Amino acid sequence: PWCGVGCNSVEKKIYVHLNYTFPCVRLLNATHQIGCQSSLSGNVGVLHELESEENLDWVLTSGPNPPYMVILESRLFTRSIMMKLKEGSGRVAGVVVVAPNTNPPEGFSPHTACPNDNSGVYTENYDPTLAHCNATVWNPLGNGLAYEEFDFPIFSVKDDNDTRVIRQCYQDHNRRVNGSNPQFPLCAMQLRSSMSAVTNTATCKRRNDINFSLTPDRVCDELGDFNIWASSRPMNTTTKGHKEFESVVIAAARMDSRSFFFDIAPGAESTASGIVTLLAAAHALRRATQEAPPNRTILYTFFQGETFDYIGSSRMVYDMENNQFPLDLDNIHSVLEVSQVGLHSDSKLWLHSDPVSRKNSSVKEEVEKLVNGLKSASAGLNVSVDEPDVSQPLPPSSFQRFLLARPIPGVVIGNYRSSFTNRYYESMYDNAEYLNVSYPENMTSEEQLEHFPETVKVYEPTTLVQYMLANMTGSVVNVTQEDCQKQREDKDDDQSKHLYTYMWVQGAAPPNSTEREGFCVRSTVHRSIAVSPAFELHEYTTSNYSTWTESVWKPITGRIFLVASHDLEMLTLGVGITVLLTSLVLTYVISSKADILFSSGREPTSATY
Repeated sequence: PWCGVGCNSVEKKIYVHLNYTFPCVRLLNATHQIGCQSSLSGNVGVLHELESEENLDWVLTSGPNPPYMVILESRLFTRSIMMKLKEGSGRVAGVVVVAPNTNPPEGFSPHTACPNDNSGVYTENYDPTLAHCNATVWNPLGNGLAYEEFDFPIFSVKDDNDTRVIRQCYQDHNRRVNGSNPQFPLCAMQLRSSMSAVTNTATCKRRNDINFSLTPDRVCDELGDFNIWASSRPMNTTTKGHKEFESVVIAAARMDSRSFFFDIAPGAESTASGIVTLLAAAHALRRATQEAPPNRTILYTFFQGETFDYIGSSRMVYDMENNQFPLDLDNIHSVLEVSQVGLHSDSKLWLHSDPVSRKNSSVKEEVEKLVNGLKSASAGLNVSVDEPDVSQPLPPSSFQRFLLARPIPGVVIGNYRSSFTNRYYESMYDNAEYLNVSYPENMTSEEQLEHFPETVKVYEPTTLVQYMLANMTGSVVNVTQEDCQKQREDKDDDQSKHLYTYMWVQGAAPPNSTEREGFCVRSTVHRSIAVSPAFELHEYTTSNYSTWTESVWKPITGRIFLVASHDLEMLTLGVGITVLLTSLVLTYVISSKADILFSSGREPTSATY
């Protein structure tokens, strides 16, 4: 115990640990790997704060103490600078990006200019003129950084106490004064983000299957989660495949987002705006569809994993084609997808459709009905709705995976005409600030986070959407907690579980009481698996489905400390080795002469005490 306390005390005197870091991690697909990684023990480098792109020469060429751990302001986190650092990676130990408190006005998107290229409907086989965004570049600000491979760690840190400590250490020990090089000791940083998977998905899955122990270590996991869906009227979910006399309109949105850094992808406009809009629509239509059921069933669907080559939507289509879903594609009448719909002061909504499938007269007719219906519904609202050129292709959307299977009528609603208006698509800046979300006055950023209900902070997005959709489309039933949790109305009910899902809600505590009054919500909300069919088929090199996996990693840490000069380290090592060798020689000599050095006269055997 005393050693643990002592060692801990010494460790604290040597290192300052970083508390709020967000790393870039490694992802893999059928052909290659992207992302970042460190060595197994972590990368160590002398801190250097980059002031401008011209200042790169110090890091890449002239600095006398490489490798360097480069500190970047967010304005310098550009493709140009990062690619130069990548090319000179022999002198770069890692990069730390300081996240700003406000969004960069010029915009920033580390995604590609043509999101989900090669995984949608627009291929050379479908229409060569529309493939690879030949007709429309949807994300013109996309610089593709999130799809590059870096052989050093890249972390994002908040502009807070950690950043101030890092900068102070740099200013005190590493900053050049009057043009002279800094003197030792220098401030250094260690970043550790060691990734287990390498090369591509096929390689990492093969390594997963090699079991040398009873508890084998996985090196990668396939990306995936669950899709959430609910029908406007009950349907039997136990029987799979085609439903006679059932015609369904899919109302869809996506649930996922990403950025360059792991676990910091708010997706306010790219994702949340669609989720909120579709949830609001489902809530508004609940009573109307119950009192006057429409001719067609509405299937409110929230897809997961769409950022990574349409994982959720491709899995639902696959399940429908293989009788693993309560409906099949013959039951699908049309698709209405809610894309990015965050309205700014000068924006309007655009109704996108597919020009190729519209060559089919029946599809064209249904699409025109959808478009005209949406225009008519918006006439009394303070929202402008229009249709782009009908020759323009669909934007990146889940609907494209349904079109890959067959020509289905559909419309994608977005706040953009021919390119995204979202200046921060798939970045850490696509946040509440960008949508002008307002909070009570005089709140700090930490207090703004605390302003959200506990539900939002505790549940993952998929579970949160599932519960919210159940609350907005379901109804409270007089059922005991036991029966509710056993998916039944009473002990004799064995049919309701095929039609409904029952969720027990804790409820709120009434005034002057601490006991919550729970109740049961019955809804048609279900979830289905959102893992790419490639992993069910074991086709890890296919181009037909998403093959994205995420590397397993060791503990991710960052810390700063002072380092001595290389000469001093070598001198210390030399002295240590000399002392060691000397002690070994002395020990040998003393041991070999012990009888002489430590001998004493023997006492008589008759001696008594």
